[in-house]
Amino acid sequence: MIVILIKKLTGRTYAIEPSDIGYLIAKGGIPFLRGLMWSVIRLRRPSGLLLGPGIQFVQASRLALGRGVAIGGYGYVDCAASAGLVLGNRVTLRERVWIQSRSGLNDRAVGLRIGARSYVGPNAVIGLGGPVTIGEDVQIGASLTITAESHEAGPDGSFVSGAVSRQGVTIGDRCWLGNNVSILDGVTIGEGSVIGAGSIVTRSIPAYAVALGTPAKVRRSIAPAVSAHA
Repeated sequence: MIVILIKKLTGRTYAIEPSDIGYLIAKGGIPFLRGLMWSVIRLRRPSGLLLGPGIQFVQASRLALGRGVAIGGYGYVDCAASAGLVLGNRVTLRERVWIQSRSGLNDRAVGLRIGARSYVGPNAVIGLGGPVTIGEDVQIGASLTITAESHEAGPDGSFVSGAVSRQGVTIGDRCWLGNNVSILDGVTIGEGSVIGAGSIVTRSIPAYAVALGTPAKVRRSIAPAVSAHA
């Protein structure tokens, strides 16, 4: 019964044992009630949203949610980008996610789009500027950093003038990123690639490559996987 209810409300399927009930209430039931209240207050149709405590939203009207989205507690989610934030079905953003779409009244970022079933680990920092796209079925470890703009030197050679360029960042479908990966503006990570923990990605990575290091370099290629959702 519980498994069926969870599947219907969120689109997520779990194997539930009797000993899991207490954990399920704390990790699922209470966040579900928060998400339900959040949706009702904003006159939205409930979609199985799971919300942790202490999340600050900015311009939440620009946030588009798929079914069964989960956002962990104590995050900052700034949705003020021109194209807003789009989170696909069953996207998970773990605790203390930080997403910024603008700083003060400067230019809005373009937007963020995360595809279905993608997972972003705790303590992620996503600084928008140019468009940021994370594909479907992407798995990302803790402490991701994405910087989708780069500061440029002013006439005096200083980088504190506020001048920036914005190219954006793209992560293809079915990529896997380890803990503490940093991705700089203008980078595209091709479909199915693996980025090792602690890597700083300064240049684009082709599809189905294993890359690591500071800066990240391609070490080898891997065979394309057949998607379970194809």
